[in-house]
Amino acid sequence: MGVGQARNRVSKAVERTVPFGMLVQTLVIIWYALHGYQPEDVLARRLAEPWYESKTEPSFEDMIVKLRRTLIAARFTAVRPGHVDPDLLRDYSLACAAAAA
Repeated sequence: MGVGQARNRVSKAVERTVPFGMLVQTLVIIWYALHGYQPEDVLARRLAEPWYESKTEPSFEDMIVKLRRTLIAARFTAVRPGHVDPDLLRDYSLACAAAAA
């Protein structure tokens, strides 16, 4: 999340950086618990990275990666407010390609 690499020069900034980082981390975890969790995420990670044979729970990295993918897909997918698109992540690779172009 970059909190450890912050280059703050003002004392107030130093006092605010870590609490803000903890707040953002808390928000990511809450979002994942309410909207992002899917049991097959851990299985997909274990298949993609075989050294995670005993992985049973998602890590914070799994959570933030899913949030980033969701935000990118939402940016390029026309979904009206109040209507949930169950296949929101299906266009992730297309969204990444469009963002890179």
